[in-house]
Amino acid sequence: MTEQRSLLSISQVSYTGADDDSNTAPGWNDRDQALREQGVAQAAQLIRDSFFGYQDAPVSGYYNPYDNEEMPLRNAISVACGKLAVHLRRPVQLVCWILFMLTFFEPPHWCRDASDLQIVQRSRNGNNTGEYGDCKILFEARGETADGEDNQALYPNFDAMWLTIAQSHYVEMACISFIAVYLLLKLGDDGFKMKFFFYRGVKRWMHCSQIIILMMLVMTVTVGKTALNPFLRMAILGTFLRGFQREVSTLIEMIPDVLHVLYMLGIIIFFYAWFGVVIFAGHAQADKFPNLFEGMFTLWICVTTANYPDVSMDSYNDNRLVLLYWVSFMVVSFFYIMNLVLAICTNQYDKSITNRQISREKLAKTLLTEAFTLLDHENNGTVSRESMMNVMAILNHDIPEIKAMSSDEKSIFFVLLDKDGSDTICQEEFMDLGLLLLLSMQKETRATTLIEDKFPFLYHSRSYAYFSKLVKSPKFDSTIEIVLALNALVILVEEFPALVLGHDLANEIGKTWETIETVFTTFYVLEVLAKVLVNSWKKYTESARNVFDFLITCLSVLATVYVYCPSTYNNKHLVRFIVMARVCRLLRLLFRIDSFRLLYIVTIDIVPAASNIFLVLLFVAYFFASIGMLLYGGYITRDPSNPLSHALLRASDFTASKYWANNFNDVASGMNVVFNLLVVNNWTTQLQALEYVTGGKSVRLFFLLFHLIGVTGISNVITSVVINSFFQQLEVIERRYGDEERVKDASIRGSRAYFAASILTGTETGVHGTYSAQIKPTYFDVDVDERRVMRRVFGRPSIQRP
Repeated sequence: MTEQRSLLSISQVSYTGADDDSNTAPGWNDRDQALREQGVAQAAQLIRDSFFGYQDAPVSGYYNPYDNEEMPLRNAISVACGKLAVHLRRPVQLVCWILFMLTFFEPPHWCRDASDLQIVQRSRNGNNTGEYGDCKILFEARGETADGEDNQALYPNFDAMWLTIAQSHYVEMACISFIAVYLLLKLGDDGFKMKFFFYRGVKRWMHCSQIIILMMLVMTVTVGKTALNPFLRMAILGTFLRGFQREVSTLIEMIPDVLHVLYMLGIIIFFYAWFGVVIFAGHAQADKFPNLFEGMFTLWICVTTANYPDVSMDSYNDNRLVLLYWVSFMVVSFFYIMNLVLAICTNQYDKSITNRQISREKLAKTLLTEAFTLLDHENNGTVSRESMMNVMAILNHDIPEIKAMSSDEKSIFFVLLDKDGSDTICQEEFMDLGLLLLLSMQKETRATTLIEDKFPFLYHSRSYAYFSKLVKSPKFDSTIEIVLALNALVILVEEFPALVLGHDLANEIGKTWETIETVFTTFYVLEVLAKVLVNSWKKYTESARNVFDFLITCLSVLATVYVYCPSTYNNKHLVRFIVMARVCRLLRLLFRIDSFRLLYIVTIDIVPAASNIFLVLLFVAYFFASIGMLLYGGYITRDPSNPLSHALLRASDFTASKYWANNFNDVASGMNVVFNLLVVNNWTTQLQALEYVTGGKSVRLFFLLFHLIGVTGISNVITSVVINSFFQQLEVIERRYGDEERVKDASIRGSRAYFAASILTGTETGVHGTYSAQIKPTYFDVDVDERRVMRRVFGRPSIQRP
């Protein structure tokens, strides 16, 4: 949801232009002054929408208390509601996630009343169900299983039922109430006018969906029929996640093209199944091709690459020429058609990324043009310095989604916009405002060390200078890396009997090894102290590698303290684990390899870009796990008094592989099953078990739909996203870490631009000191060419004045 303007406080809405502002805080005084200028508030909102690249409704679709002086009370309430709504945006998303996760920790719906099961009837002894329903009886039941094993869980589950039914309802109602309050604030933000709250377009769809879902959740909890609540919780969360909505929209756009290929695959499977029924009649393979439908399902198993040899070997053993049938089918269906699906997903996703970038740039240009028109009071094609400062004051106070600007940053921003030094902003210059808002500025200050602050005489000594030079030298890091390698070698020798010979050394940590490890730990502690004393704590922690080293050193110290301090708690496995963690520091050696360092940086950059599509996959997995729990909860059981356990024993592959924990008895277990289906291998084993306990073939539809959506669809899109993001980020990183580049007013090194703030674009700013600027993108699905932005911002291209 777009978070609308945060507006005025009560005192400011009713402001009458009094001359005495002595009791007003300086920041709010600037804001009061800014609001006197016509069009500033609307322009700030348009700039905000251009910055985030979306607009749920035009400015005319929101209540505007700035233009409703005759209703000061409604204006004041609208302002307060808008301010609160903006600040509650993140908390309301967190509350929705709590609702989403509630399904994992509450008693599953299928077992709340399981009075038809003998084990429940025996355990109740005539009493009513407990606070967990009958779930606690079933999930804690242990004993001899239907296949004769002793002391086993009779209804395997994830052991995550932490809440009672009543507690689950309390949490759910609390979350619903919080979301309802948030929506009420949004309604107040729109002046309690329904025509604005339900303004046509995205705004109407989102608000209608949220209200309907909340009403359904309240109704289900009130009447105690909560079987569908997991799906409603997922839906309400989805309405608050814009990135998720965007990816779902992209997936929907792909469906027609993907379906065309899947139709082709279906036709191929149909004809090959037809041939299979004919040519395998009367042979060993006939049991897999008894009719057309079974033949098609057999071939579908081959397409998923699950147990292809198991399917084909019977006929291949009889006649080697049948290989032509199987190989031709796999070449056409798997190697061609399925890769064609991947190609379509990749192409469509590339188009989607391009369209997003174009649409955002087009929207930003439109909105900024409209904002410029509002601020161009003289209709001379320029905006004054005063108007720009007023806009930035409103952005600071009313729109907290955009990072607040200090007075110095405002001056820097204005001068960077004013390329020609005319002290006014023309429309072409104004179009760069969105790029400036991407910048995160920081004044560069020299970090001082403890020695410099507390012992200046030592800091200026020749000995300390030599010590500093030594610690900062490449030889110092090389020495540390040699010690790390020696430490790894010592641990390898120490653990050799366990690693190679398989000996159990759980109770054998010798004093010699303890002493050696203590020496290494002491060396690492001294390394940290040396770097902090020379570089300062601030500069030391700016390096991710130093932070990693520090954490590993802390673990090493804990291991040493644990070994030497007497304690009744003695866990040698814990000690060995902490000692082994020390070897993780060897990862720093890999950063000496350029290709590994590049791969690491690209991977870190890909994660934000791919997060939304992984979120879609999470939703799909959650949906199918919830469906599975609703349809098949309690079907996988080892309870000898339950007939289903004896039917399950007929699934020989399932029982032989001990897949008991792969079930839908709770959502967490169901998520594990779904993940197994996602990686494809042996999904037919799970299917076989559910076919026996359900006594039919309808369960195949569940597995087929998940494979089409989760594997054929979303997994291919994830592959497309990774491929697209990898090459996209590779180009960005090559530009980012190129040679140092000098533009008119800044020096660009890596991803930062360094500049002297006193004079920019040939104009004095009144700001002193050296600043650094870095791009902080608002979205990650489309890359930002950081160097191009820096060149545009800090360069001085010629501007054609009207």
